[in-house]
Amino acid sequence: MSQDDTATTTEWTHEKVVQRLAGEMFRGALWAALGTIAVAAVVWTVLAGVPGLVSSLIGGALACLSSVATLLVMRKTAALPLQFIMIAAFAGFLGKLVLLVVVMLLVRRFPVLHDDALALTMVATIVVATFMEVRASKRSRSQMVVPTPGNT
Repeated sequence: MSQDDTATTTEWTHEKVVQRLAGEMFRGALWAALGTIAVAAVVWTVLAGVPGLVSSLIGGALACLSSVATLLVMRKTAALPLQFIMIAAFAGFLGKLVLLVVVMLLVRRFPVLHDDALALTMVATIVVATFMEVRASKRSRSQMVVPTPGNT
């Protein structure tokens, strides 16, 4: 094996594969989520004026932050066994739903904000980001190990 071959050969550990997957999922969801927020901001500005614009931007920002938090948890748990990574990813998704409920309970205290704009933008952004994360995961170039019958 020449020196060039060893320089291009990377040892793929479980942790590196999961971290690479999290990066691919982030890149896959980023532009779609930002596009969803932009469309929602325009729609809610037309429908509800400035309160609709502000509320949709708040909802979109909260949804993006929760998506990034989920991927950060995935990166931080990459060294753990696969079951814990999956639990962390599920907890991140469940956390997004809990965040939505909490935000909707709190937004009622601020009559200047538009409830529907905030909630629907947040839901749309979470759904689009989650769909794009799943899509990126399915299309991932990350390595998979498939055990052989004698080597399980």
